Amino acid sequence: PLQVRGPGLGVVGVSKGAEVALAMASFLPQVVATVWINGTAFLHGNPLVYKDLRIPPIPYYTERVIFTELGALDNSAIFADPRDPAYSTSAIPAEKIRGKVLFVVGEADRSFNSKLFAELAMARMPPENCRLLSYPGAGHLIEPPGSPLCSISSIRGTPRPVVWGGEAQAHAKAQEHSWQEIVQFLELHLGPAATMKL
Repeated sequence: PLQVRGPGLGVVGVSKGAEVALAMASFLPQVVATVWINGTAFLHGNPLVYKDLRIPPIPYYTERVIFTELGALDNSAIFADPRDPAYSTSAIPAEKIRGKVLFVVGEADRSFNSKLFAELAMARMPPENCRLLSYPGAGHLIEPPGSPLCSISSIRGTPRPVVWGGEAQAHAKAQEHSWQEIVQFLELHLGPAATMKL
C-alpha cells in the first residue's frame, strides 16, 4: 500500500524512470529523497517541458542497435556520449537538487552506461547531497531481493526482447545489499514507516 507521511516526498525510479526521478528532484523542492537506479542524467528521446523551461533531448541512435546471438536487442550503443559539448543543454540540472540522491548502479548494465551517468550527475551536486552504490556484475534491472535476475525481456515499443545484462550471483548480492541501503536511505530522509498492527 502507498503511504504518504510528508512533508517531504521520496521518489524511486529505474531506467527511464530514474531519469524522470532526477528531473523531479531538480525542479520540485518537496522531493527530499531520490533513489536513482540505472538511469541517465540527460534527457533522451523526448524533451522535458516544465513551466517556461524546455530541456532538449539527446536523440537515440537506433541504427547502432546490436543484435545478440539470441536475436535480442543490445541498446548499449544507441546513446551518444553525454560528455560531448553539443549535448550540454540536455543535462538534467542536478545542481538544483536540494534533497538527497542515492545512485544505484549495475556495472554489467547492458542498456545504459549507468555508472558514467551517475558520475556526471554527482559531479554537478554537492558531495554531501549524493551517494553512489556501484555493483560489479549487476545488470540493469536491480529490484528487491528475491526477484530473479531478468537479463532479457520484452518491453513495449521494441520489436524484439531487450538485453539488460547481469550475472546471477553478483546481481542477487546487489539486490540484497542495495535494498537494505535504499530502505535505510528513505527512512533517514523521510522518517521510519509506521509499524503495522495486525
